[in-house]
Amino acid sequence: MIVGGALLLGVTLAVLGGCLLLVLAVVAVRARRRSRQQRDEMLLSPLRGPLITLASGEDDDGSATEQLTWATGVTRTVLDRNIVELLTKIRGGPADQLVRVLEVHGAVEAATGDLRHRSSVRRARAAQLLGLARADHTVPQLVEALRDESVEVRNSAAYALGLIGDPSAAGPVLAAIGMPDRGLPAATAAEALQSMGVGISEVLREGMRDDNARTRVVAAHLSGERSFTRGLPELRHLLDHDADLTVRETAATAIGRLGRDEDAVVLARHTATDEPLSLRRACVQALGELGDGAAVPVLAALLDDPDPRLAELSASALLALGPVGRDALSGHEDDAAVRTARLVASLQKASA
Repeated sequence: MIVGGALLLGVTLAVLGGCLLLVLAVVAVRARRRSRQQRDEMLLSPLRGPLITLASGEDDDGSATEQLTWATGVTRTVLDRNIVELLTKIRGGPADQLVRVLEVHGAVEAATGDLRHRSSVRRARAAQLLGLARADHTVPQLVEALRDESVEVRNSAAYALGLIGDPSAAGPVLAAIGMPDRGLPAATAAEALQSMGVGISEVLREGMRDDNARTRVVAAHLSGERSFTRGLPELRHLLDHDADLTVRETAATAIGRLGRDEDAVVLARHTATDEPLSLRRACVQALGELGDGAAVPVLAALLDDPDPRLAELSASALLALGPVGRDALSGHEDDAAVRTARLVASLQKASA
């Protein structure tokens, strides 16, 4: 019993000792961080005035920019870090001047080299800096970084390419979505591609023929968002034949946004009862957005659908079609789906 008590006491003391060491470690880390922040503030203090002048667009004679370029050593490192943070918030002439300071300091060149650094944190930061600096000459290196083993680096590279906005990078960004084991998140790729202008329309058409479903989804979505009508043949094909339901739904939504009158027939045939319910709903919403009166008979027939949500969406689509659509609601005034659709429409109108 004495041995057991001694053992318990020893374990307790060990646990308490471990907790104490953990607390001391946390305190030490916080103290070190605070000390570093105080040091950085002290180093930056003489340059804060010119930095604010430059960032606010008031450096008309260039004196503030010149003063910032003189920074050396640790002060330059701290200043560059603050400039990068400012570049996430400002645009235009002041941003160009800040980038000029980074270039004089060699930060842009150093970041290009850091894309191959062994630390994934350094590689990711380097990609972000190059994007914020709009360093278009580094597009090939950033494209290569899309294949990095670290997802953080891949995301940062895509982010940077989006900021630079060079449409020549659209193909690699889209292709990176479907890379096995090292794929780029679809949302990250879509955001980057959004910034690359109209020059990506052909890339999106090719993307809708890609073997990877996630790539096809992004390509179809962006074709609709950017109103790239040249992609309509591919969108129609995806809606009719794709094996992936999400791809078909995305194609339907895109057709609703940029389709032509003849696309009412394309969308209507996928509202049939033998189609997946989610696709039927997507096509009904797309018919409402397309705005072609030829869809009225199909939508009117769906007011009696056993799925209440589909019936409501059909009523909303008819309301969106104007007088011809509202006439089709005659006799359904007391239907729950119609009442809900009218309420939603009135609320949307009031908040517009």
